[in-house]
Amino acid sequence: MTSCIEERIEPGEVDVDGRALTIRCYLYPLLTTPPRPLLKPDRKLAFEALTLLMRLDRELREVRVDWNQDRFRRLMRSRPRVIARLRRRWEILNPQPSIALGTLRRRYHANLTGYLNRHKG
Repeated sequence: MTSCIEERIEPGEVDVDGRALTIRCYLYPLLTTPPRPLLKPDRKLAFEALTLLMRLDRELREVRVDWNQDRFRRLMRSRPRVIARLRRRWEILNPQPSIALGTLRRRYHANLTGYLNRHKG
């Protein structure tokens, strides 16, 4: 939590820079943090699997920007295992979520640079 206080200097007193106003901000640490919602074990595992998939997809986007083909292939090889884990954990949820998981497919393949270079005009 941050608190800022305006301090006015008396009319006859002016600081070295010719200013008559000082603003001081103080940072106070929060004494309590809001409680985290507790998840059932099956939902916690599904949440972790979904988080892993989202992190992997973010890494894939970064790797595509860097054109690092070796890392791209390694991440794409691990993606089916991550999806299988997520599907397994999603199916055992009780009650089932109201949102379907979807296909989770990617539209590009491991040889992306060869494909793009071949179609450059």
